[in-house]
Amino acid sequence: MLLRVYKREQTSVHALCFGTFAAGQLSKMPAPSRACFQALNLPQDAIPESMSAFELYAPPHTDLWRKPPAADTATAPILFTALRHPFVSAEVTVAAEWRLEWDQAGLVIFAGTPPTSANAPVTEINLPAGADGSPPAYPQPPPASKWVKVGLEFCNNACHASSVCATQDGADWTTTSLPPTQATRGELRIKLERIGYALWVYYEDQHLGWKKMREVTWFFYGVENKSVRVGVYASRPANFPPSLYERRQGGSSVTQSSLRVEFDGLQIF
Repeated sequence: MLLRVYKREQTSVHALCFGTFAAGQLSKMPAPSRACFQALNLPQDAIPESMSAFELYAPPHTDLWRKPPAADTATAPILFTALRHPFVSAEVTVAAEWRLEWDQAGLVIFAGTPPTSANAPVTEINLPAGADGSPPAYPQPPPASKWVKVGLEFCNNACHASSVCATQDGADWTTTSLPPTQATRGELRIKLERIGYALWVYYEDQHLGWKKMREVTWFFYGVENKSVRVGVYASRPANFPPSLYERRQGGSSVTQSSLRVEFDGLQIF
């Protein structure tokens, strides 16, 4: 009974950005509305007209990463949305011609303030000195947001399912080998799901269905629902100079070109 009431309440707040659907039709729910998305490291008019199938281009040397002490590299193109209801799950299929080490794309979820654009202006703050002439007390920066990304990543000359979990202390990185036939396709469907305070990370095996990659037990602990944002990203962290062959042959350079990623079947609930 509680489950049915919860679904009815979700339908009413879900309608504006994500459409309406009947109970039991979650797998058939429409794609999110573009009006609810924000762009990071992309012009706002780059948000696709249809969020059911679209492309993102990631230039070389773009990434979403964090090293101590909570120093974000947030140069990757990202499309994300704030939710009007408690996060339940998100999934999408990514595909590309993965060619350079660390080429990647997938889902990302933020708990707290998402990173700002790499090109955002820096605002200087002039604080008055204390009454006794002592230096002013500088405001403490807000706590670094937690975030998790999951996707397909090309490393060691093969496609893997990969995920990164970031806390205020930094980030980790893990990869999972895919079945040989699936690794050569260059396509993968991934999913994020909330279970209690935990965030579960999955990828879809084309023969066995959803397979768990990891459980992030702490992700939603102490997090307000309104501070959760979820979306998609693409990045090409490598920054290789043109190869000797490319310099001799001329023409377009793989190492200097953008990664084109196709996203299909985006669902956010």
